[in-house]
Amino acid sequence: MRLERAARTASACAALLCCALPARAQLPRDGEPITTNHYGIDLFQGPVLASTRVIGLAGAFVAIGEGVEGNTQNPAAPAVRVPWSNSHIDYDLGFGVTFPSSLKNLDFFNSGRRTELPKGTTDGFVFLDLAGNLQFGPWGLGVTSGLQTYALNRNTSAAVNAADQLVARISVTHLQLARAFADGRLIIGMGARIATLAVTNENNLTTSQQDLFSTVGSGYEAGFVWKPNEHQFRIGGALRTGVTTRPSNDAPAILYPNDPINRLYLPERVTVPWDLDLGLAIQLGPRPLNPRWVDPSVELERVKRFLHWRQLERERRRRFELSRTSTIHGDVDAAARALDEEFAFEAALDEVTLNHAERNLDAEIRRRLRELQRFHVLLLGSIVMSGTTQDAVGVESFLERTTQRSGASISYSPRLAVETETVPNWLRLRAGAYHEPTRFPSNRDGGRVHGTLGFDAKLLPFDAFGLVHEGTVWRVSGSLDAARNYFGWSVAIGVWH
Repeated sequence: MRLERAARTASACAALLCCALPARAQLPRDGEPITTNHYGIDLFQGPVLASTRVIGLAGAFVAIGEGVEGNTQNPAAPAVRVPWSNSHIDYDLGFGVTFPSSLKNLDFFNSGRRTELPKGTTDGFVFLDLAGNLQFGPWGLGVTSGLQTYALNRNTSAAVNAADQLVARISVTHLQLARAFADGRLIIGMGARIATLAVTNENNLTTSQQDLFSTVGSGYEAGFVWKPNEHQFRIGGALRTGVTTRPSNDAPAILYPNDPINRLYLPERVTVPWDLDLGLAIQLGPRPLNPRWVDPSVELERVKRFLHWRQLERERRRRFELSRTSTIHGDVDAAARALDEEFAFEAALDEVTLNHAERNLDAEIRRRLRELQRFHVLLLGSIVMSGTTQDAVGVESFLERTTQRSGASISYSPRLAVETETVPNWLRLRAGAYHEPTRFPSNRDGGRVHGTLGFDAKLLPFDAFGLVHEGTVWRVSGSLDAARNYFGWSVAIGVWH
């Protein structure tokens, strides 16, 4: 009897304890309102959003991995030297923007339904990219930041002004350090990527802004490019760990809890899924894909050593002559002035010699670049695998407060592209195709195939009023990306090489 009574008491206590613990609400089924905080946002990027060249090549750029346009594709890109890099210390800058008109009334997220812009606004969707690389010898530093802004009108109610908008700003920043090894044949890079999400309430009439929610997280990335000198192929790969952000402890769980129309349950995490990108590039034709990069400081080292020896020799001669003058009781001060005047003239001649050698080397490097054969056919291929996110929805689903699960399974995106200089030294064309998987199981249409086009057209030389090297030739570039319920375009101005 006592054992039975104790068992009943324990069962009752366990039942009371279970009742006292708050139940963890699950994410509702697709199509139902989000009524819990226990979910995440999947920040998977489907369409290729990058430079005109990367878009034109369908994103199959991990094996090329050069310039600021390669930073988001391969962490080794900051240390990959291009043939026209003719200085020990070099830099590269990039800027890109996608206008909202190119996304209007399209299914940007490939969710199976139209992505609607807020009525009466022109900045519902904005994509801004800034990048910069600094190279010094075999080392390279890269910083890239991509900003995405999504805005949807809030439903009107007695508690909400009709001009209010809910705006989500997502940024992903890459900080990278890379180095070339084995005479530039192997480049290895690593770094961190930092993801942030900030949600604000903005009013178009009063231009007021209220910060509602923010979260930040970081992950790691590593990549490589194998490019044997004077060979016509490259192999590249990049691995990025997932980024999961967590809101601050003082972040609210629900926005507008007293407004049933606009009540918003904030997520407990935001996730950028891990991804693995492997690619191959093969170039046909007489133009070399991997010409050996010449470091001017190394090439000038022999001249600099000779001039340094001359400086040491002058110092030795000065000591010897002054000692000899002192021994014979001559005028040491007069001898010192005469020697300093003579040696200053010799030092000036050495400086002229060094400047002359630098100019000759620069001219030689530019001559070699000009004499490179222009015609080529560059073939590229890659595959990108992206990881899963648990109990997550897309950005659009989050802003609309309606469940549409995203990222339940691993995604695969094969990519193929070709580039050629159709009119040597005047026009380059590129085209490609890639498969964009859908992250939404409820999307019955599934993934979609993108077709891309791009070009570089040579313009006239212009030194930008002395800001760039004399004889710098400019180019205009463009790209198109089309798929089912998607169309994007971009243009850019750059330097022709």
